[in-house]
Amino acid sequence: PFYAASGGQIGDKGLLIGDQLVVEIEDVTREKQIFVHNGRIKQGTLRIHNSVTSKVDSFSRSCANANHTATHLLQSALKLTIDSSVGQRGSLVAFDRLRFDFNSPFPIKASQLREMEVLINKWIIEDHPISIETMPIDRALSAGALAMFGEKYGDVVRVVDVPGVSMELCGGTHVASTSELGIFKIVSEAGIASGIRRIEAVAGPAVLDYVNERDQVVTDLSELLKSQPNEIVQRVLSLQHELKLLTRNLITIKKELAVAKVLSFRDQVIHIGRHQYIVQRVDNIDGTSLQEAAFDLTNRLGNNTAILLGGIPDSKDEKKVILVASFGSEIVSLGLNAGKFVGVVAKLCGGGGGGRPNLAQAGGRKAEALNEALGQAECDLRTQLEHYSS
Repeated sequence: PFYAASGGQIGDKGLLIGDQLVVEIEDVTREKQIFVHNGRIKQGTLRIHNSVTSKVDSFSRSCANANHTATHLLQSALKLTIDSSVGQRGSLVAFDRLRFDFNSPFPIKASQLREMEVLINKWIIEDHPISIETMPIDRALSAGALAMFGEKYGDVVRVVDVPGVSMELCGGTHVASTSELGIFKIVSEAGIASGIRRIEAVAGPAVLDYVNERDQVVTDLSELLKSQPNEIVQRVLSLQHELKLLTRNLITIKKELAVAKVLSFRDQVIHIGRHQYIVQRVDNIDGTSLQEAAFDLTNRLGNNTAILLGGIPDSKDEKKVILVASFGSEIVSLGLNAGKFVGVVAKLCGGGGGGRPNLAQAGGRKAEALNEALGQAECDLRTQLEHYSS
């Protein structure tokens, strides 16, 4: 009596019971005409020629029945709500949920999902009887029964009919009437491949678990946010606004801190003829702030200034290196290029990068090489400035 997994529906669960023997069946699969019962021996010993009673888990079967019938109603609702050309491209019928894949080049709108939910629940309330009949395939197709895309059928087929709502070729298990579904709820809708969408939903007893899970989430959020359930959305929006303001303030403070740190290097400027440069290590400052600080210092010191700064921006990532070069217009006119210069330094730190001739940023993943790289950069910068100043 166990249903073997096929047509998207998973295999039954249950028990094989014999004399001093209990086998817990966890799944049933089918290999051609052989039904393979997969399970665990909970009591006794299983032997050839044992006589056993097969007992399907009735609750799990009823859940599968509800979810399978729901997939048929869902396909009909999709055809009526979206387009008559919509067709099944795959499915899963489990005890706790259903999954339905279908062809559609566009995402389904939230309003259309709500419309389908209303329509399916209307069919449930109307208590349509479900008839199952075996007949020749020609007769079934001429009567309007839907066949699954890509599926192979024999000369005789099984037809599941919800009069006035749905008629499909199907070998799965179903409820006796739509009212047994109780309620239907769409959980999600998303694209899974080009032109293929997926709807996940629940029906029957599984809806209660879904509702209880969501209810617990709302309860937990209410406690965390110190708000009533109907106030949660407004509270989250308020917190998001506060977070944006704090983030802006934090960015401003980081920039000011970077500028203050970099400005302290003014006394360490090295003069080469009429030109000057600064090469320094600055840790715990992000790349954007470091770049703005270097640019600001260049403007303060004059167009005859070249600045190279490097450091580890985040103590949590001690491998990451940030390098920034800022060259004044006079330095650039000599033929020096901030982008190319900082890129060479970055390679010494296991990275790369570049930018404009006057302002550039690069990075690397070898922090242990930073000090040596800055030392080499200072030598190169001094040599080039000496060459142009001689």
